[in-house]
Amino acid sequence: MKKFTIRRAEDGRLKAAQIVGNTRIGGVVSCVLNYYKFMDCSRWRFDFFAYEHCGFDDALRAIDPAARVLTIPRLDRDPLGAVSALRRRLREGGYAVAHSHMTTLSAFALRAAKGAGVPVRVCHAHSTFDRHSDHYLIKAALRPFAAADATVRMACGELAAQNLFGRRAKEAVILPNAIDLERFAPDPQAKARLGLEGRCLLFVGRFAPQKNLPFLLDAFALARRRRPMTLLLLGAGDEEKALRARAAQPDLAGHVRFLPQGDPAPWYAAADAFVLPSLYEGFPVVGLEAQAAGLPCLFSDKITRAADVCGSAAFLPLGREIWAEAMAKDMPRLTDGAARLRRAGYDIRQEAGRLCEVYERAVLPFLTDTFLGEEKR
Repeated sequence: MKKFTIRRAEDGRLKAAQIVGNTRIGGVVSCVLNYYKFMDCSRWRFDFFAYEHCGFDDALRAIDPAARVLTIPRLDRDPLGAVSALRRRLREGGYAVAHSHMTTLSAFALRAAKGAGVPVRVCHAHSTFDRHSDHYLIKAALRPFAAADATVRMACGELAAQNLFGRRAKEAVILPNAIDLERFAPDPQAKARLGLEGRCLLFVGRFAPQKNLPFLLDAFALARRRRPMTLLLLGAGDEEKALRARAAQPDLAGHVRFLPQGDPAPWYAAADAFVLPSLYEGFPVVGLEAQAAGLPCLFSDKITRAADVCGSAAFLPLGREIWAEAMAKDMPRLTDGAARLRRAGYDIRQEAGRLCEVYERAVLPFLTDTFLGEEKR
């Protein structure tokens, strides 16, 4: 077996490079940070490889002050230059694991990792894509090569595994986009605490074309003709200016609130329903958070049915009248959402330990020293 040089961190921990790329696409970064928060950080250190420093540095330092965010060129714009730069940084770091969260761009990220001598290389499928997805032709062309240099295939669910890995999907480790269920516990006093009244609908996510928010505002305007209600939008993105302009028009003025960035948990607890009319999605973590808080969910029919873990969501075709009617109806809250999610494997406290085990099994053959209290045989 080929020998690789794995260099531990100064404190003796093994290091895993988390290659995330665009940090403005917050779901993946949030997922990885979530796992890191609940892993045994005495054994592993994560460094993040990203295109820019973008807001999660403080959250990372709160988990582990020694962890770093390292910037690399964009793999989608300058693949040759980016592969060279990433290979150099990975080689200098002596990483035991390179974990790529880049979907089809993992073809480039893991080629760099292999060239750097990183022994364990993970290709992680966090979502699906189809002909309606952004940059579909490029993704389709790269798909056969995404895991060519991977030693471990991983996916958030079976559909994501099938979408990226095809006939080798059964080899993938299924690691759900688990969450801290305790953080999203229902709170009957949340609405009064936040100064809200009446029926409130909540959206959490990026203000991006994929999320279909202009459609949501138009449908919500129709829903308000049926009954009074407020739409809460928690997020940020390139479409914010246009969305604010639409929300200021007479049929919506005063009934759409743009919430400040921060912890969404209190807003899930205060809302009466969660809405996600996306044009496409992988596996939306925000849907899990809403279900953990007991919220009934309205999803577009473009979202995978697997997102309805608790079995109470409605999947609606993208018609304004259909959505308006659904938003105006009362829907019962779940009283056991967290329990259902835990039984389905979405408790981060359980799943973070499993990720640690996957890493350790994969890296053990390449170690020549004492590993985590056990002598390598």
